[in-house]
Amino acid sequence: MGGHIRNIFSPGFIGKMELKNRIIMAGMGTSLEPEDGTVDQRTIDFYAERARGGAALLIVGVGAIDHPYGLALTNQLGLSDDKYVPGLKVLSDAIHANGAKIAIQLHHAGKVAMSDFGRGIDMVSASELSAGGSEILQDMASTEIPRLMQQFSKKPPHNTTLALSKEQIKDYTRKYAEAAGRCKKAGLDGVEIHAAHGYLIANFLSPHTNKRTDEYGGEVKNRTRFLLEIIAAVREKVGRDYPVWCRIDGQEFEIEDGITIDDTKQLAPMLEAAGVDALHVSGYGGFRRSFYHAPICQPEAHLVGLAAEIKKTVKIPVIAVGRIDAELGDRLIRDGKADFIAMARAILADPEYPNKVAAGRQDDVIPCIQCYNCATQAFWNAPVFCAVNPAAGKEAELRIEPAGQPKKVLVIGSGPGGMEAAIVAARRGHKVAIYDKGVRLGGALVFASMASELNEAFLYYLIRQVKKLGIEVHLGTEVTPQLIDEIKPDAVIVANGGILTSPDLPGKNRPNVLTGSDFRKMLASNLKGEGARMLTWWQKMAVRISSPLLPYLITIPNIRKISRIWLPIGKRVVIVGGDIAGVELAEFLADRGRQVTVLEEKDLAAEMSIARRWNYLQHLREMGVTLIKGVKYGEITDEGVSYSTKKGSTVVPADTVVITGGIAANTALYEAIKAKVPQTFIVGDCRELRLIHGSVEDGCRAALAIQ
Repeated sequence: MGGHIRNIFSPGFIGKMELKNRIIMAGMGTSLEPEDGTVDQRTIDFYAERARGGAALLIVGVGAIDHPYGLALTNQLGLSDDKYVPGLKVLSDAIHANGAKIAIQLHHAGKVAMSDFGRGIDMVSASELSAGGSEILQDMASTEIPRLMQQFSKKPPHNTTLALSKEQIKDYTRKYAEAAGRCKKAGLDGVEIHAAHGYLIANFLSPHTNKRTDEYGGEVKNRTRFLLEIIAAVREKVGRDYPVWCRIDGQEFEIEDGITIDDTKQLAPMLEAAGVDALHVSGYGGFRRSFYHAPICQPEAHLVGLAAEIKKTVKIPVIAVGRIDAELGDRLIRDGKADFIAMARAILADPEYPNKVAAGRQDDVIPCIQCYNCATQAFWNAPVFCAVNPAAGKEAELRIEPAGQPKKVLVIGSGPGGMEAAIVAARRGHKVAIYDKGVRLGGALVFASMASELNEAFLYYLIRQVKKLGIEVHLGTEVTPQLIDEIKPDAVIVANGGILTSPDLPGKNRPNVLTGSDFRKMLASNLKGEGARMLTWWQKMAVRISSPLLPYLITIPNIRKISRIWLPIGKRVVIVGGDIAGVELAEFLADRGRQVTVLEEKDLAAEMSIARRWNYLQHLREMGVTLIKGVKYGEITDEGVSYSTKKGSTVVPADTVVITGGIAANTALYEAIKAKVPQTFIVGDCRELRLIHGSVEDGCRAALAIQ
């Protein structure tokens, strides 16, 4: 089972609940649920798919104990009334029928009850606090700010949270207990009291938000009093044998007077003594940059040390979370640093992650690329989606079913959209061939993979699936209408990518100027014509001699290594265009010792998800990259690149200028083919800018549409 990965697949207990393995799907706010808080078929499909995938326990995210109040998201499951019990029972039965156990988080958002705030309802907390939030606007795109502000058009006139009175504390304690009772009645296997992530209970636990001077404020044991009273009330309602545990912050990151690990080491034994069956150790960092520290970790295994510290203080099981893969999780359990491993995004990306690892099929796991599109949906109160798994949240709509009649399918282009289309079509039983005029599979994803190893993991996943499914691959072959006539396919999927464009700047033909296309060709070892302009005579000779071997020798990891030693561009680089490609190029060059300035007419990296953009742009600033938006481009001269803003005109010195430009539609081939082959589909950037997530979904939908 899973080769050397064994410990994570051993059974374990949380209280009296036996779990078949140590993998837990952590709770997520998905916004898949109806606004009225009931369970619908879409919600059932989402969790049933993950139950089939092999996780032992699914924790359903943010069940609202005071629905429709206290919501972080407009769409959360309700636990505040007996009317929700029948739907929860249907959900519970579906999870059990597919081999997993089910729990739900008992949740009130407290000072981040943005749904309340947007409806003009006062948010509550341990103390009266400024609602804040203006910091989230930094680095937001100009089109995003109105969209966000629209949700708060009815916000209360004062911008503060209200401190709970002692009577209200008793009332909320009762609501938590009654919600737990309803979960037990509905057949759920346990409940997780959500006491982390800036929500109501965490507002009491954190000295940052708890400024009370009564018995609920001050030292750790007083700040814990609210939670202890909730645990006691829950236990009275559900009994001692029903599994109850808490999700807590091991630490609050970059928050003044926030929770420290020492605070949590005092807290954990109190919770154990109060009768909880486990501790789920997470963390919190608020919004913007610290959001990447926790709870949606970007650094791998970032919170493991916190869980290990808490493990030393208690005898009950400890659940670790935060970008932990199965291999690391297996070691943590072996070494006694955790008892269970919780995963969220990994199982969103691939519901079958546990089963695949158990069967030793790690190469078949769809890798999460940390794009944070899933997390960003929360800002819009929109349903979760996954860039690499188009069926996430659309399980019934995009289920892969065998084709009634196998067809001959030709896919033009091998980027993410093309390969996804080919893979889905092949899994349906069609005979599929990919044609690409390039020298390697991947299309635009190759360059994206040079900038990000996470993108590279997804690229190689797609390539492995193409090979395993026996899909024909024809590289170095440009498809024409004449070739279509020769091949006579039953269906064609056009995924040949968009046309790279660039602004028409005076001086763009100077020898020290590259387009984004030139730079990609140079890195991809397609060093001919424009791609070779920056090479010296001996470099061109070396490339010419070794060119037959370059596609095999110059792999993406090798390109990263070689480019640290040899990169034929100057020390000072100005990138004209600050879209996602421009800022990723800026990081690539800054990491190789270049002094980089990015100029952008509008918003920086507007195509990135908000959550990723916050961290990415701050990371670039820390690397020394100069980011300037809202500019009007001037010209490229001997001195550098001129531009103007409202403050005036200036020139940025440059040894090399890279003009990244944008993507334009590329529909000519599609238009030429669709009259010849009725089942012709266009996917990805060739119809409009779609990026990875849009291209993958386009490819999946096209393959499913073949009749």
